[in-house]
Amino acid sequence: MNALISGCLVAVAWVLWRSPVQASSGQLRALDRGSAAKPSLGVILEMMAVAMREGSSIPHALEVIGSIVGGTLGGGLCRASRSLMLGFSWEDAWFAASLACQNTGEQGRQKSEPKGRHVRKPKDKDDDPPSGDVAAALDALSVIDGALKSTWTRGVSPVGPLESAVEQLDARARASIEQSAQRLSVKLLLPTGLCFLPSFMLIGIIPAIGSFIGH
Repeated sequence: MNALISGCLVAVAWVLWRSPVQASSGQLRALDRGSAAKPSLGVILEMMAVAMREGSSIPHALEVIGSIVGGTLGGGLCRASRSLMLGFSWEDAWFAASLACQNTGEQGRQKSEPKGRHVRKPKDKDDDPPSGDVAAALDALSVIDGALKSTWTRGVSPVGPLESAVEQLDARARASIEQSAQRLSVKLLLPTGLCFLPSFMLIGIIPAIGSFIGH
């Protein structure tokens, strides 16, 4: 009887432990099915906040969300998760994640290059700047690293830093939209002003000059 009760308690604990990340996984899969685009960094941070709020561990949340996101960023998140599970320090785990992102981007670039008979000379890694996908993944890793570091090192609740990171991303996006709108307004007003300039010259300036000369 005691063994049966213990087994039931273990099963319930397992379900409760898995449920936060599974819920986050379901939301991310729904987003992935509804749109061909990958989830944005804000959505990923929100899903991590949901998982952490419900008691999921950082390595497990990184592994599950990274496997769903996929691509360069997903590979980096999974690598960080495996490194933390193996006992690496926080800095070493995220350094390994950044290396995984760079290696994934380099492999993708080599596959996309046309094959030829010429042999390409090896280059230093510093010679070629990271591609757009790799650079975006590295920036996202930096944001996630900063949001979760205090939780891993000092035991601080991760919900607040994650929500602050989401708010900063929203503020940055709003500022970018406002700047784009201002540039667009300038581009629209300049041609409009040039269109009105000839009519202004014909209707206002030239008759005034003619009347002044006539007198």
